[in-house]
Formats: sequence, structure tokens, C-alpha cells
Amino acid sequence: MAESVFYKPHQYDDAYAYDPGVHRFLSTVISHLPSHSQVLDVGCGTGKPVAEALAAAGHFITGIDNVDAMVELSQKRIPSGVFQLSDMREYVHPEGKQLDAVLMVRSLFRLGREEIEDTLRKYGSQLHVGGLLCIATMAAEDFSPDNILSGYDPDGLCAREVRKRFMGNQVTSTLFTRTGWKQLLQENGFIIVDQKMEVFGPPDQMDSDVLPYYYIIAKKVQ
Repeated sequence: MAESVFYKPHQYDDAYAYDPGVHRFLSTVISHLPSHSQVLDVGCGTGKPVAEALAAAGHFITGIDNVDAMVELSQKRIPSGVFQLSDMREYVHPEGKQLDAVLMVRSLFRLGREEIEDTLRKYGSQLHVGGLLCIATMAAEDFSPDNILSGYDPDGLCAREVRKRFMGNQVTSTLFTRTGWKQLLQENGFIIVDQKMEVFGPPDQMDSDVLPYYYIIAKKVQ
């Protein structure tokens, strides 16, 4: 079922499509990809900048999102790609079409810990050995303890209620620590080949926090 959001696609573009950190991340991802890669953009949003940059670099893009307006705009912007309405927790990539890369750019923030674990396991299994899992998220330890409403899980790898302001609303997200991400990726046959943290804040009128984003490129090794 299609989901509604409390902002319009153009508002999201104005807030986040021009984040220099994301553009640098995409340049690094593209430098790791073989020519004409098959790429899945999970939570494709408006198609800008992720699918747009990858298509411009000559890669074949499939994008999924659970908001109709986002899917329609992505398809309009990137006619060479294939975009469809789907919940990332339910999407199944066509059998026999193995992927070179899966990108999850700011698309995991609404999921709980177990859903993130299941989602990573599912999409990781659709990559061939040598394929890339590319994630733009946040790390729990980059937030003040005052923003972590219920503390960390007993294993210390994840905080389930991290508060932030997004597009005029107070929201909470489940965030792994860096160690948590490393362990989760290793458990699924990946090693981290590139990681960095960059701070970004949208224009003031977007009423969103300045936040620390954590970028991960992981390679499937088994």
C-alpha cells in the first residue's frame, strides 16, 4: 500500500538533494562499480541525486519507494530506469537478476532494529560476491545522550529511540553504532571498504536539524 508523508517531493529535494556529502559518497560508490552495473536504489525518493547520478554514469537502475509521488517523479527524471511502488521490507528482486550494488541512502530511518537486520540480510543475499552494499545512515554514538530517549540495547550495538527534527516534525529513529554496523555486515558476509562521517543541515526554512551522517561502502566477500 502506498504511504503518505508530511512533505512534498519538491520540499525534500530542496532540503536534501544538494547535500555535498551525499554527492561525494556517490562519487566514491561509482568509482568502485564496474561499467554498466545493475544497481538497486532502495527508497529511491525523488531519484535525485542517487538514481540520477548512477544513471548518468552508465549504470542500470531499479528503484523502489513506498510513496507514489516519489516513484512517479523518479521515473520521469530517469526514463532509462525502472521504478516501482514497493515497501522495502516486502520487495523481491526478479529471480535470476543478480545485482552489482544495492544503495540504501537515508532509507532505513523508519525501520526498527530487527527490520534493519532482516532488510540487510535480504538485500545482501541478492548481491554476487564482490557486490557492494552502500548505506547512508547515522551512527548512534554521534548523538548526545539527551537525544537517545531509551538508551542502548543491552549489547550496546543499537539505540532504538534517537530523537531528531526532520521537516518540521520531531521524529525518532533506530540507529546502530559503528561497531554494530561492522558486526551486522560481517555476519552477512561483508567487509567495510570505505566509511566516513559528514555533517549536513538543510536550509533553515526546512526546519530540520544539522545532523551527522555515516556513509558505508561494504563489499560482499562470501
